[in-house]
Amino acid sequence: MNAPITPVSTEETLRRYPELHELVTVREAGWFFRPIMSEHAELEGIVGSYSRAQYTDALWIYDRSKVIGIRVLDERYGGGTVWVKDSGDLQEVVQELLALPEPGQRLAPHLVIAPTQLWTP
Repeated sequence: MNAPITPVSTEETLRRYPELHELVTVREAGWFFRPIMSEHAELEGIVGSYSRAQYTDALWIYDRSKVIGIRVLDERYGGGTVWVKDSGDLQEVVQELLALPEPGQRLAPHLVIAPTQLWTP
């Protein structure tokens, strides 16, 4: 049986893991986070998302070096994934995702990435 998880303050967490500062920043900007649990109720990672009318940005975080960021356009605006980053550390992926221009703005990603036969985060 797993021991209960004891909550840790944000300050203590950042002291132990300073790279998580990026997650505090996006959480304060309105992102929602949920745990990714295994079939045996073990924590495998965290998924975060931020939705607007035109798009949703999402992060899958498995460890310090296994992070995936994506932007998906709403169907009313063309639909589909227009940006993916699946290499780099947490700070790099979050900063690049947050730096994306809003859809319709100059240099915003708008070409839908063709799906492959099998895509797993």
